[in-house]
Amino acid sequence: MLVVFHTTMQQARYYFVDQSGSVNNIGSLGMWLAAHAWIGVPIFFVISGYCIMATLHARRDKGVVEFAKRRFWRIYPPYWTAIGLSTIVILALNTRWPGLIHDGIFTVPNPDKMSAWEWLGNLTLTESWRHTIFGGNATHLLPNTWTLCYEEQFYIMAALILLFASRRIFTAAVVVTAIILVGKTITWRCGWEVKGSLFDGGWFQIAAGILLYYRVNRATAAQIPWINAVLLLGILISLHSPRQLLEFYPNHDTERFVAYSFALAMSFLYPYDQRLKKASLLSPLRRVGGMSYSVYLCHPLIAKGISFAFFRAGIRGNIVTLFGVLPLTLGLSLAVAYIFHRLIERHFIPKSNSLRTSAKTAPVLSLSGPMASVA
Repeated sequence: MLVVFHTTMQQARYYFVDQSGSVNNIGSLGMWLAAHAWIGVPIFFVISGYCIMATLHARRDKGVVEFAKRRFWRIYPPYWTAIGLSTIVILALNTRWPGLIHDGIFTVPNPDKMSAWEWLGNLTLTESWRHTIFGGNATHLLPNTWTLCYEEQFYIMAALILLFASRRIFTAAVVVTAIILVGKTITWRCGWEVKGSLFDGGWFQIAAGILLYYRVNRATAAQIPWINAVLLLGILISLHSPRQLLEFYPNHDTERFVAYSFALAMSFLYPYDQRLKKASLLSPLRRVGGMSYSVYLCHPLIAKGISFAFFRAGIRGNIVTLFGVLPLTLGLSLAVAYIFHRLIERHFIPKSNSLRTSAKTAPVLSLSGPMASVA
């Protein structure tokens, strides 16, 4: 979904915003759907909450040091490799096609113009919130990695839960959610800049995934209706301004609506999980799920470079973008991601799978997504 979004966002912006286009044929309908494929992000956060809670539950006897080592080894070496290779590619592109990836939208910064603070934030995956404390504005070398910076904050919270409440991880998750709710309220009332930090509200999408894990693996029959009711309440609160769901740009109401709706849907679809897992029709998606971190790291420059090259050349139609540019970008992204996965990522995947471990004692929902692979 995010490869689709990043590939089509320039044309979608041009058609719907610059030209004030409307949905009046198959091409514009497809572009409208592609322009809203960013809803993969809240789905991503729900999956993350589920998978990391599964990891904590399965490895609560291993200790926080083991958890931290596994998180670091799984995330940072492939990420640093991608950053290094991306820097080389960006500098090379600048010598042949200057401005190709720096102009338009979904822009990629010029590495030699990034400050030391920006490099520090990128290399440590703190860039999404660093700017709220020091060092100026946030700049991501790979624009999509703000979500990974957000994940790192979640990992820190997970490590603290494992350190101080390994036997009460679900209670601790509720306490953390309450603290963040209070913090968000205070920062909002005070007008403090907290975008990119846990206090901007994104945590509640992750919390939906934590609640889903509890519903599938720990909840009693009497608790399940209450859990579903909480998710339904979240959906209804997100609908206080229904027109937001039709907005062209991402917004918090739609993010929460999608997250809570996805979690509630998974709550009801859980009994069909194994049947879906074995469906041959979904085999290609399972394969992508196995290398999804590589897809996440490798697609930004490809999506930006190819899509903007066509756009800059005057090829701006909805149909040609959807059925010409998009398949090209998607195919190349998956091919490069496969090579990156084989050469780099797979060497940093832990041999033991914590989700399989937990499946011995409790049923586990099978989810193939960025954090399903990373967790």
